Amino acid sequence: MELKTGDFFCEHAYRDEQDHLWLYLREEELTDRYPNGGYRILGDLTKKADAKDLVLVGAQGQRHPLSPYRGKLKKNEKVKGYIPLDEEDAYVRIVEKKKGRLLSYLIAAVLLITIFLGGIWLGQVNRAVDEPVRIASGELSNPNPENIRLPGITEVHARAGNTRVKQLLLNVEGNAYNLTYTITLDETGEELYESRPIPPGYGVQEFDMERTLEAGTYPITIHVASSALQEDDGESNAAYNAGELTAVLIVE
Repeated sequence: MELKTGDFFCEHAYRDEQDHLWLYLREEELTDRYPNGGYRILGDLTKKADAKDLVLVGAQGQRHPLSPYRGKLKKNEKVKGYIPLDEEDAYVRIVEKKKGRLLSYLIAAVLLITIFLGGIWLGQVNRAVDEPVRIASGELSNPNPENIRLPGITEVHARAGNTRVKQLLLNVEGNAYNLTYTITLDETGEELYESRPIPPGYGVQEFDMERTLEAGTYPITIHVASSALQEDDGESNAAYNAGELTAVLIVE
């Protein structure tokens, strides 16, 4: 069955996927023309028509398959307009997919990703320089938790006029205690840095000294104290001496 378009003037034109133009009325224009109803819809023009024997034919011979008129639309569909036919008070409805819903989903997804990444960034910005982080120690581990294993440190390097020091202070996997590192100058006993308690398998990768130093080589002692992993009720979580490392601080 062929439905032919009528010879009417319409201000709006719909371009289908075959680049054919179809003149149509908007819904409010149709309502103004038929305030009390009385018009008929004989088919739906959609991108995926499913009626092989229902075709819309234009004045220039253009053709487009139609779907039977099905009344109520799906939630993701909308009416673009109505194409007048050469039959009196008869029209073909143009049905399109809604784009706003997909766009709102995309915007919501982008906002969620932005908030998530922003949270990660803020977490990194607010993280202390010397906050212990997980360290894959590999072979450097303690097979006997009854003893405390300390990594060897003989040299610590810093830059003149800069408090930042990049030096790994590690508590190897297998130790049964937290470790706290304290670095002091041998000549004066001045404390340059004290770490927070470092759990086993974690380490401090860099830290800030209490002050800057001029270029030179400074003998230092790295004091290491141990404390319980968790404070038991009614017991002190005091730190006990675990060892001392003799090293030099090289400031360049």
